[in-house]
Amino acid sequence: MNSNINIPEYGVSQFNKAIKDIIEDHFSYVRIKGEISEIRGATKGQIYITLKDKNSILSAVVWEQKKRSLTFEPEIGMEVTLTGRVTTWSKFKTTYQIDVDKIEIAGEGALLKIIEERKKRLSEKGYFDQETKKKIPFLPSRIGVITSPTGSVIHDIINRVSERFKTSIDLWPVAVQGAEAPQNIIDAIKGFNSIDDQHKPDVIIIARGGGSTEDLMAFNDERLAIAVSISDIPIISAIGHETDTTIIDHVSDLRASTPTAAAELVVPVKSELTNIVGSFNQRMIYGMDNIFKENLTNLNNLISFLKTPKQIIESFKERLNYMGAGLKRNLQNNMQMISRDFSALTNSLKLPYDLINFNKSKVKGFSKNLHSLVRRDFVSGSEKYNYYIKLIETNSIQSNLKKGYSIISKNKKIINKSKDIKENDILSATLMDSTVEIKIKKIN
Repeated sequence: MNSNINIPEYGVSQFNKAIKDIIEDHFSYVRIKGEISEIRGATKGQIYITLKDKNSILSAVVWEQKKRSLTFEPEIGMEVTLTGRVTTWSKFKTTYQIDVDKIEIAGEGALLKIIEERKKRLSEKGYFDQETKKKIPFLPSRIGVITSPTGSVIHDIINRVSERFKTSIDLWPVAVQGAEAPQNIIDAIKGFNSIDDQHKPDVIIIARGGGSTEDLMAFNDERLAIAVSISDIPIISAIGHETDTTIIDHVSDLRASTPTAAAELVVPVKSELTNIVGSFNQRMIYGMDNIFKENLTNLNNLISFLKTPKQIIESFKERLNYMGAGLKRNLQNNMQMISRDFSALTNSLKLPYDLINFNKSKVKGFSKNLHSLVRRDFVSGSEKYNYYIKLIETNSIQSNLKKGYSIISKNKKIINKSKDIKENDILSATLMDSTVEIKIKKIN
């Protein structure tokens, strides 16, 4: 014990502070690489992350003000590199963690792997199917644009639309990069869809300029992809340059290679439409002129065949007189024929007294025969009935019991074979006047 007298003695807080000074002074800023195994949100907006490798884990925290500078939203399973300071905490238990300033995907290959896994999940659920795509209107009356309010993208779209066919454009400003970007864009899609029909855009363009795979990660978000797919308003995606392809390009109703290309796809060229309409107008005038000339020729030909009203009336009068004379002759002939037929039928009619008397005698004969047959069948049926009654009574159980037979049963089941009986069984013997119980002592 005396050998330990020179060991320094600390209070708990004093010792924890000493450890805190050592750790935070020795490890000011660090970069830690690992896989995210757990993410927890907190009421004050910060998120807690657990980073792991094959052998151990490390806690990290991203405070709310640092979340806004993240370029993507961290997810479980991502391999990342955290940059930040090592801090200690000892109020309820002693621990240390990384106070994160920056999160980076550990290599573009890992990022592409995450994107491919998301594509596969969404494709299997049918979000990429062509059958679900909505038709882009040929000439929209209003266009909604979701993009950053600063930068060249929105100006390129406005200028290109104005050059082709000046159309009303509503801008919904959003962040197009960072962890908050996907939710901003989702809110914008829902916002455009909730506008009343009079002011709702006919088509939406989601646009941003080019960038690295990490810069465009907001447009590979699964929640955003689903929001694009279920939008009632058709959506054109215009993300990055021609070689850039994001997940929302697969779920959108039409993909444009660039924001400028989206402006070209959403409206036609007004001068071209004017030329087409002019051409159609000339063809219509030429066609109407030909039809007018052809109808005029036909009218002149028909006029040559027209008669005066007096001629038409005389012609119809002659036809009417001829038809009246024919009708009169037909009526006279028909009346004569009907009169002759009626006289012939009157002479042939006689009262059928003989037939009535004959049928009366037949009915009496049938009645006698029917009575005889019914009586005979009744006597025969009565004899059969009495015979079957006697046969049933002769073969009934009660009749056999009177003859000296008995019924042996076990547990209310009739025994008719000796193999169904064992020694010491209690059997019931039903006789003519009562039932007795029998105990089996021996079976020979």
